[in-house]
Amino acid sequence: MFKGFEENEAMETISFDYLYPGLVVPGDIYNHSGKLLLVAKGIALNDVMLKRLKKFNDLQRNIKVSSTLRKELTNKGLPKKLDQSAFENETGYSKIKHRTMSIIAIAQISNQVSYEQVSDAGSMVMDHVNSTDPAIILQWLNSHKDVDEYLYRHSTNVAIINGLIGKWLGMNKEEIEELVLLGLVHDIGKTRLPSGILNGPGELTGKELELVKKHTVYSYEMLKSGGQFSNDIIMAARGHHERMNGGGYPDGLSADSIPFYARITAISNTYDVMVSERSYKHAQNPFKVLAQMQTEQFSELDIRLVKLFNQQMPQELVGKSVLMSDGSAGILRYINAQNIEYPVVDTGGEIIQTNKDLYCVSMIIDD
Repeated sequence: MFKGFEENEAMETISFDYLYPGLVVPGDIYNHSGKLLLVAKGIALNDVMLKRLKKFNDLQRNIKVSSTLRKELTNKGLPKKLDQSAFENETGYSKIKHRTMSIIAIAQISNQVSYEQVSDAGSMVMDHVNSTDPAIILQWLNSHKDVDEYLYRHSTNVAIINGLIGKWLGMNKEEIEELVLLGLVHDIGKTRLPSGILNGPGELTGKELELVKKHTVYSYEMLKSGGQFSNDIIMAARGHHERMNGGGYPDGLSADSIPFYARITAISNTYDVMVSERSYKHAQNPFKVLAQMQTEQFSELDIRLVKLFNQQMPQELVGKSVLMSDGSAGILRYINAQNIEYPVVDTGGEIIQTNKDLYCVSMIIDD
């Protein structure tokens, strides 16, 4: 038995990320192998101490604690460094989101879309698409959206995903910029909808759904009236809910008659809606969403783009750190195209196949 552990109490693994400056350690903490006492119960942690502890832990992501301490730490919620608000502020997402908020707020008042503002926000998105770790981007996308800011976040997210898809397709800089601008304004027509429908707490009624469907035409009209957005952006905003089988709206277009930018935006829109959490729907594990996008229910989207998305996103994440459902940390080692929902993870020497009982909760951004 190791010093500091209650008799017969097993040591369990937990991510180092649950430790943070200011935490008064409620129990003894051992290194990743369980053989070295890193810090004793009652010690108050600070930044300098945490850096030293990481060194003594051989820079491993996991530590060993008693089962009681593990439960106490995990019951507090996600590690402090994964607090979504702080994370978004530190990584630049908040600045983009606030620019999008300004675009939408002005459109709500004036029924006009400022090309200069959209272009400015688009430049910020482009900078992050070109330089930000995809693991960070995924964590931006897979977060709760408060009802009041849903449209801001969704528009920001679709712009980001559009930019990624443009990169994966090998499109040139100007084309990717257009896709990003499109993402920012594709739903701008929703500013003409009654707020009670747009931000309602439950599923839409039939009449309400028919009204919401008009947002694509509203977007088209608002963007066209300004005279500065390209025809590709204008027509794609109108057509991002068209479907390959002709079952979409507003014009019932099918297959290649749907603008290419609209088909790309349909993928981005679908992914963000699925991983988002609204008042009547819980957010989904991002790997589960990728798996669902391989099924027949998405055959109405451009299957070539769906395949590209499902191939590229996992590839971008292999080698990245993830938080597991049991509180431990791991590194994504392999994502099987036939089993995307449950990737293979290295938890610090042990390679495991995740499953419905032990699965990835979120990405962890390395320091």
